[in-house]
Amino acid sequence: MVFFEEDQFVSKPPVSFLFGKTVKVRYADIERIEFVDGGDVFFYLSNGKCKKVSDPGIVMYYAEFGDMIRKYRIPYKMNADEVGDATIETVRERAAVCKESASAYLNRSVKEKLGTEYEFEVRISERIIGTVLEFRLLKNGVLAKELNENEGLDGDPIVDEMDIAFLYEWEPVSETGTYLLLEEAKDSAACEKYLEDDVLGFFYAQFNDGEVKDI
Repeated sequence: MVFFEEDQFVSKPPVSFLFGKTVKVRYADIERIEFVDGGDVFFYLSNGKCKKVSDPGIVMYYAEFGDMIRKYRIPYKMNADEVGDATIETVRERAAVCKESASAYLNRSVKEKLGTEYEFEVRISERIIGTVLEFRLLKNGVLAKELNENEGLDGDPIVDEMDIAFLYEWEPVSETGTYLLLEEAKDSAACEKYLEDDVLGFFYAQFNDGEVKDI
């Protein structure tokens, strides 16, 4: 669990006596941050020490992380097999294309299986840490709360989301980032496979033979 407090963040393991110790880092003490893709996050401090957090989610799923590195002008770099060289403009272009294709694909399926009163609303959610597509299900134009069981970046109810890009490097002086585009954002076939397997596959599990339960 990660908590972004007024002047520090706190990373707590789920069960401290079994899975390590709590790590606290003051924002003002951080000189730079490096993230090993899929692994550890290293915080290099002004006193020469380094603190490690074994939770990749801190840099990938917390909007507060991006707010922190911008406010405190902290350089950030991801160490990954692929090089992230996409500008935010490129990310926005790919997100717009994916939004249109995802909307068409999801709605073609849901209207066929559940009826024309159902519709997926696809939204682009952009933060410094990355960009995602968020999928919300509407019934007769109104949010079907009982079917939107997850939370988006802003805490709004959603069915699911799809990552478009993650922050690869942040340059604090110019306040610009470069991004690593996900395969789903670059390839339409990969996008459709993700939608079918990871979005619709789990979503339709809430239904019996295509009929809505208790709706």
